[in-house]
Amino acid sequence: MVALDITALNVALPSIGHDLATGMDRLQWIAGAYTLMFASLLLSAGALSDRLGARKVFLFALLVFTSSSVACGLAQGVVELIVARAIQGIGAALMLPSSMALLVEAYPDPKARAKAVALWGGISALALVSGPLLGGVLVELVDWRSIFYLNVPFCLIALGYCAVCSSHLAVQPRSIDWAGQMLSALALVSLIFALIEGPVWGWGSPWVIATSLVALVSGAAFIYSQQVQREPMLPLNLFESRTFSAAIGAGFLQTLAYYGSLFALPFAMQGQGQTPVVIGLAMIPMTIATGVMASLSGRLSNAFGARSVGAAGMLCGALGAALLALYGMDRVTLVLGGLLIGLGGATLPVIVGACLASVPSGKVGVGSGVLNAARQCGGVTGIALLGATLEEPGRATGALSIIALSFVAAALLTVLRLYTDEVDVVTEC
Repeated sequence: MVALDITALNVALPSIGHDLATGMDRLQWIAGAYTLMFASLLLSAGALSDRLGARKVFLFALLVFTSSSVACGLAQGVVELIVARAIQGIGAALMLPSSMALLVEAYPDPKARAKAVALWGGISALALVSGPLLGGVLVELVDWRSIFYLNVPFCLIALGYCAVCSSHLAVQPRSIDWAGQMLSALALVSLIFALIEGPVWGWGSPWVIATSLVALVSGAAFIYSQQVQREPMLPLNLFESRTFSAAIGAGFLQTLAYYGSLFALPFAMQGQGQTPVVIGLAMIPMTIATGVMASLSGRLSNAFGARSVGAAGMLCGALGAALLALYGMDRVTLVLGGLLIGLGGATLPVIVGACLASVPSGKVGVGSGVLNAARQCGGVTGIALLGATLEEPGRATGALSIIALSFVAAALLTVLRLYTDEVDVVTEC
């Protein structure tokens, strides 16, 4: 449900805009509020799960996610929907690390755990593939609110199972970096506000200038706080590894491009008069290519080298975006361009592998948390950045150009820094 709410909602956004009589900037907030809170809280959520207990945090997260899903479905105005989406993002951020901790506890045997994690990943991939089509069908046959109501029965089932099961995970006395959490959230929210509202209010608007300055100052204060904090939420010395730094940058750019495609293309197709079901069908080649190729990435990397596979996939994504920008979005180019962009989206395992190889074994959890946070930041930045180029109905040339450039930049980082002959690992954190 956490993954489905991203892909299914993108197909429904044009219908939400029509029903609630709102413009592009508010639709960007509806899509971005969820990812924004997800990105802001992801690093601290792991520490909170360790400190309070994974089962307690997971139960609370399910309650938050369920109630906010109902609130999204009942929302009668744009502001109500944005607030409910933000709360839903809080529930998702708390759910992810606590669910993984419970999964590790449930399967102590490494072989059984590997199968469970593979099933977990397969279900997430299924949500990615089915989200656009399911969202289109629900919007056309029922309405956009049904996407949020769909969460409720599944969440109630999970709540029931979790309530009767016990957990024996030891609570760890990890401190929470509250100052870092507040400063990072303030910096990210201010930056996204400026990017979304800048084209609407004008880049010279006092509000846009003020929020840009707040983002700059709070971002600098966050970096300083991480240098002096005894247990920082973001250990800066991880970035002493050039491979780790490149993996974080590539993860940000790759997610910006791929999530940006999932956001921009439905709007462009809706501007051409396509129905939600047709839009959902048109998105399937992209999501299927991502799911299939991501599952094969390990074998391909062993055969041709991870760096070659990652760079080739990202360049395919750039080619697909360029194809759609140059030749428009008829049936043939949508299939071909979508498949190519899907190959770019399938390069995530290569980035994850490089990230985990560049950090000490005792810091794998922190390193993966930083990568996930960077990816969510890339997703919300993509929504904010690309939305400004989608004002003209039926066209997405500017957005697709940004997507192509992001894929190319990620490919360059992959070629120059990921999986070099000597992977530099931070030896002391």
